[in-house]
Amino acid sequence: MDGVQGGDWCADVSSGRDEPLYATASRVARWLLVEHRAAWGPESVPSGRMPASVARALADQAAAWGARLLLIRRPGARAANDLGGRQIFAVDSRPGYERVLTRRVDDDVSLLDLGLDGPSYDMNLWNDREQPLHLVCTHGSNDRCCATRGRPVAAALAAASPETTWECSHLGGDRFAANLLVLPEGLIFGRVQPDDVVRIATQALHDPDPATFRGRSSLPAPVQAAQAFARARLGAELAFVAQTVRGGNVWDVVLAGGVSVAVAYDRNALVPAVLSCGDPAKTAPGYRLVSLERVPAAGR
Repeated sequence: MDGVQGGDWCADVSSGRDEPLYATASRVARWLLVEHRAAWGPESVPSGRMPASVARALADQAAAWGARLLLIRRPGARAANDLGGRQIFAVDSRPGYERVLTRRVDDDVSLLDLGLDGPSYDMNLWNDREQPLHLVCTHGSNDRCCATRGRPVAAALAAASPETTWECSHLGGDRFAANLLVLPEGLIFGRVQPDDVVRIATQALHDPDPATFRGRSSLPAPVQAAQAFARARLGAELAFVAQTVRGGNVWDVVLAGGVSVAVAYDRNALVPAVLSCGDPAKTAPGYRLVSLERVPAAGR
């Protein structure tokens, strides 16, 4: 079984074949972020120094809330223990519902019940946060590219915005490292460089960098693709309105301003290549543009 050999790193292979970034953001509507300054294991949870009972409780709460669970830590923080408690964030990335809630817990017992009840929150425990969150994947025990490329990016962003910046565990898309997640909107960027990360993070919401933007996690991949094609053709960031399946692996997506985009899904868009360091070569899916047009408003 062929995998990464010698000096072949998945991020180098991906960028070397000019693999497209658009429509590669994992589908995530909500996020549960738990500070953990100790070592991370190969999987996001459990970590190297997290009791199994706590890991199970966090995973269960995240699943019940419909969230992706990530561990986070401040860049460069490698404390041997968790003295000082943990910062917790519950983030909703759905369009129209964007919100960041935060609370601090003093001990692991508090992690067993964070006050997340289905889609609701116990607001006696949580507080609204106005500032965004910037997460950079540095999960080296999952993929070496994430650590090697992610840590310099996290350090550069933390130097400019220390209160918003965190390292995070496995975000997905290792071959696109360094990966940046902007919350609450759930905007994911790949192949981010230290010299560009502050600009990318600052303009993420209103003017996402087309060279690095992977998509918005709370939107389906066909919608991410349609937005990317509209951005390239029209030079505008257009909000999602509606999506229908035409059939034959084609989706019709309506965006703001009456822009109608048809995109086709190709399960084997790329020739086999490594998608993560150490993995065998695999094909990667993709989307191609079928049509893009403005639909006249009714009565015109």
